[in-house]
Amino acid sequence: MFQSAMPAPFPVLVPEVLPAVMPDLPAVPDFLPAPPPELVLPSRLPADLPAEGRAALAAALEGPLPAGRRPERGELVRGSVPACWDDAELARLRGFLRAVDDLRGRQGRVYPLEYLLALPLIAGMAGDGELDAAAEWAATAPAELLLRLGAPLDRAGEPRRPDATTLSRGLAGCDQGQYDDALCAWSAARARALRPGMRRHLRIDGKALRGAARGGRAPMLLSGIWDDGTTAAQLPVDVAKTNEIPVFRQLLKKVPDLAGAVITADQMHTQRKHARLIDAAGAFFIFTIGENQPRLFGAAGALPWESVAGEAWTVDRGHGRTDVRTIKTLPPTPQVRELFPCVRQVFLVERYSYDTDGELLGAVAALGITSLPADQAGPADLLAYLRGHSAIEIHHYVRDVVFGEDSSRTGRAHRAMAAVRNTVAGILHLHRVPNIAAQLRANHRDPYQLPLQLLGLMTPLAPNGNPAVT
Repeated sequence: MFQSAMPAPFPVLVPEVLPAVMPDLPAVPDFLPAPPPELVLPSRLPADLPAEGRAALAAALEGPLPAGRRPERGELVRGSVPACWDDAELARLRGFLRAVDDLRGRQGRVYPLEYLLALPLIAGMAGDGELDAAAEWAATAPAELLLRLGAPLDRAGEPRRPDATTLSRGLAGCDQGQYDDALCAWSAARARALRPGMRRHLRIDGKALRGAARGGRAPMLLSGIWDDGTTAAQLPVDVAKTNEIPVFRQLLKKVPDLAGAVITADQMHTQRKHARLIDAAGAFFIFTIGENQPRLFGAAGALPWESVAGEAWTVDRGHGRTDVRTIKTLPPTPQVRELFPCVRQVFLVERYSYDTDGELLGAVAALGITSLPADQAGPADLLAYLRGHSAIEIHHYVRDVVFGEDSSRTGRAHRAMAAVRNTVAGILHLHRVPNIAAQLRANHRDPYQLPLQLLGLMTPLAPNGNPAVT
């Protein structure tokens, strides 16, 4: 006999009293919300760019070019304020300069060397970066200023004012390496006072001084620039006999506070001796790998990059283009560790550059190694250090364009003048000025107060007339 599979009915409990008012139900919209707009993206994209990165790239290509100062920068210092001399800072600067050896002949020394070395620095901060202009600045400087810098007196009891030839002879007649070191050390002291906690990233790069070329060959200087903008050390490279590689190690030995620093440099400095020296100093390196290390390049390139997703990215727009960078990391294989010491991470970074219409201008991929452990520096940190290394090129640009270094004809004093330009640029970076050229123009309009205040040789006064406490 057929039986129904339906379950037996069961009683339903009905409340004795129904609610007086039924609860309101949400209204059904007449129209559903419009779907998000479709992103307008270039035809060629980095394979590892995530959705957030694609949205940022679309916004960068569509939006206006960024304007105004960068957010990490401050305001221009447009004028001086009432101030008094900072005798301690002035004595410290003169003490550094007094340690520079005087190589001039003893006969006919009218001007103390420390005085001749101080004038180009302060005149350079006033926007008078050439020796002719520095002499003109000194010719009209207040007598008290020159006397505090160590000016000798003439027969009338007035401070002596050197001309451009005397300044040139003074700079060429000193130990220019010691002068460079003295300004670096003094800048470091100013940095510790103005920007404590910085100075973790040291960028090392070489620069030719084309304006000082003799016989068709331009002098080369290798510089180390801290992330606060000051110069840690600078050394000449004898391009007729060697290259930057041995000078790199000499430069590192001149920097006293390397422990904990991250050091980046050009591809030619991916050298085992460099890595061991950096590790022994308690610092870390980030190097890219190229043709100078073919076996290392092959071992790093053989890692399974295709199976690793991109771990960090950036999108930047400026200078008429948009740059997209991605990075992925892997631990080193035994072969990589055997080929290069102290390696703790291997990375692959890619950069795609687009014009303002989204057309691809070029794409570059680079392999690299670092001694930074993954728990101390993730992919985003490594990408930030790699991008930060390009700041040294901006420093070179300032020296070339703002200070006119390539067109400067300083002759035998080229290294001393490069040290002055480094120091002026570094001090202005410490003050976070948004535009060095504009700041120098402002200094030039107030040449005997504002430069001294920016250098820390004068201290602003508080409303009660006492030196302000900063």
